[in-house]
Amino acid sequence: MKGQAMKVERILYILCLLMERPRSAGMIIDALFEDHRFDWQRYSKETVYRDIKQLRNSGFKINHSRKSGMYELKSIPVRLDFEPGEIVALAVACRAIPEEAGMPYAKELSGALNKISGLLSPESKQTLSANPYFQMKFKPVADYSSHQETIEKIRRAIAAGREIEMVYYSAKSDKEQKRVIDPHELYFSEGGVRLEGYCHLKRKVLEFRVDRIKKLKVLPIRAGVPAGDDSFVFKLWLDQKLTRSIGERFSNQKIEMNEDGTSILTARSENPFRLILQVLAYGERAKLLAPAHLRRRMAAIADQMDKLYEGD
Repeated sequence: MKGQAMKVERILYILCLLMERPRSAGMIIDALFEDHRFDWQRYSKETVYRDIKQLRNSGFKINHSRKSGMYELKSIPVRLDFEPGEIVALAVACRAIPEEAGMPYAKELSGALNKISGLLSPESKQTLSANPYFQMKFKPVADYSSHQETIEKIRRAIAAGREIEMVYYSAKSDKEQKRVIDPHELYFSEGGVRLEGYCHLKRKVLEFRVDRIKKLKVLPIRAGVPAGDDSFVFKLWLDQKLTRSIGERFSNQKIEMNEDGTSILTARSENPFRLILQVLAYGERAKLLAPAHLRRRMAAIADQMDKLYEGD
């Protein structure tokens, strides 16, 4: 039973690989070996041929080019039924990622939207092409067209549970430095594609901007398992105006009202740096009360800003 379950998981993984882009049997075998779920044995091309045959028998149209040796997924045996609101939401989400800036998966999202539109009724197609009167705008801080290979390597390293070695430019020190990282998560935040992982040099979990990675390679060494919940509780004092408009901004937040209309907000955060940026954005309307070490950092930043503007 365990062997059969592993076979099903392997076939589904191969399907996911082909959904990303065309691949040869050799490329599929390499990807299997890089994933920790399958790296306990070396797969043959015959195994891949059998798995692809099974996918074809299940209704997946997979073409093979003798010239390039590539397998390409052309269609899947799925009928899509969408409500008008679902179509609008899908269009808004797909169009929100700017393809011209080389954002990850922008082309794939555009391609998916085109394929989905081909399966819709005329009425649904009209809904899809209509202006949804709502836009989500992502403004990346960099053009990620030249960083696609780096993003793909990081994604594969996370999936395979491997360490990465990179040359990283630090804006703080204005230097490039070689670092070994246990990659945990890849995400878009505050205008940039970011990598979060354990840095062996600094011996702590840090956040790295992908556009500042100059070189990167995936190592054959197993990455350490991410630590448990690294979130922490913080407290903010909010003035009357911010108290009225704060809404649901933080995870598990609770607000205690003061008699003068100000309030104390208690919540959780996983990223101290991002929390500091958020508090700075509130200006004089918010004050960080806890934890103590971040309060001291905020005080130091405020002092430096005061000296910077002194005498102007």
